[in-house]
Amino acid sequence: MLQIQITGGNRLNGCIRLSGAKNSLLPIMTATLMVHGTVCLHDVPKLSDLTQMLHILADLGCTVNIQGDTVKIDVNELNTHIINRQAAPKIRGSIFVMGALLSRLGKVELPFPGGCAIGSRPIDIHLTLLRQIGVKCHCQHNCIIATYQPRHHHKPVILTLDFPSVGATENIIQATALGIDGNIYIVHGVAKEPEVVDLCNFLNQCGARIQGAGTDTLIIKSVSQLHGTTYTPIPDRINTGSYLIAVAVTGGDVTLTNVIPTHQINLINKLKAIGAKITTTNDTIRIIVNHRLSHHFNVHTAPYPGFPTDLQSQFCVLAALTKGRSTITENLFENRFRYVAELSKLGTKITLNRNQALIKGVSTLSATPTSILCPCSYRIPTTQKCLGTTLIAQDLRGGVALVIAALAAQGTTTIINADYIYRGHQDIVKDLRQLGANIVAIDQ
Repeated sequence: MLQIQITGGNRLNGCIRLSGAKNSLLPIMTATLMVHGTVCLHDVPKLSDLTQMLHILADLGCTVNIQGDTVKIDVNELNTHIINRQAAPKIRGSIFVMGALLSRLGKVELPFPGGCAIGSRPIDIHLTLLRQIGVKCHCQHNCIIATYQPRHHHKPVILTLDFPSVGATENIIQATALGIDGNIYIVHGVAKEPEVVDLCNFLNQCGARIQGAGTDTLIIKSVSQLHGTTYTPIPDRINTGSYLIAVAVTGGDVTLTNVIPTHQINLINKLKAIGAKITTTNDTIRIIVNHRLSHHFNVHTAPYPGFPTDLQSQFCVLAALTKGRSTITENLFENRFRYVAELSKLGTKITLNRNQALIKGVSTLSATPTSILCPCSYRIPTTQKCLGTTLIAQDLRGGVALVIAALAAQGTTTIINADYIYRGHQDIVKDLRQLGANIVAIDQ
């Protein structure tokens, strides 16, 4: 089990590069199951979720080769439709295997997907859409068993999502992009997230015919076969946003490279409103913060292009250190506020009322002082522990929020269960050390 120890109070300065987006790569990796040939993916970070997905693909019969940040997946032959019962429950992304295998093999047996415990994450939207195109599925012994025999349609099949679920959108794309050549599916109310667009771009590069990515409606014309390709996913917009918020909290001057600034417009506008100086190019963002910020926030999480739920906890830390009173309303997941109790150990003043956090800004955060300094090397076993104030990470994004709060707190903070954080941040400790933070990861 990993721990992260931070002695706070340092400003962040320097430059770091962002890697490929985990939330793009998970469905892109499952979409390789639809391909006859070899797919080469570049800029793939070493994240536990992605590693688990590659194990799932290998178990299905894919040949996986990893060289640095490049992953080659050969999917000429698949030898089973049954998903590994140990790997699948560990990641939510295993649900994407469903649409891909149904289109390729016409059947799938999938244990219920796992992931962070951030609240109810029902798969009923996925199953409803799949049933509408003719998939027969039922649940048995904590497993989804589904079969699909596509038939020729003389006119377009019209589908509608009741809620713009990213996962359900990505699943129906994979289930319909490969099939009987010429079938047309028009899907209304789809998710517009950049990661959905990225999946469509990948599949189109493999020979799919998908129109409308990034809008409310997708038009998918099935093709009978997809070919291999080489592809680089978009950079991770959530990690980009997390680093922008970290600089806003600690102060400093940081340039982020290999980013897409247009994916951050919502957050950038909020940071500018509180006095952060932000400049952008096509693929960089520079943020300068020189003083304590003052503002009143009223943030509501919403599907893209609204404020992302995956940045809610990080932004709450910023609001907690901003002069004034703010509210953050979480509209997507009911357990997103579990980190608030941990933040209170550092002196935040946050009151929860159902799905809303009421925040009164404080001037400083304080961890327990310690006379034993954190070890200065990266990820080392140690017998000397400077525990300071101990915080418990309970999910990926909440864990990142604890890191950001600890960067600003006077004293030393130890974050346990840090394995959650490494599900989405390959180099968070290395990156922050590079920017001047006093932070280490310790193997237990």
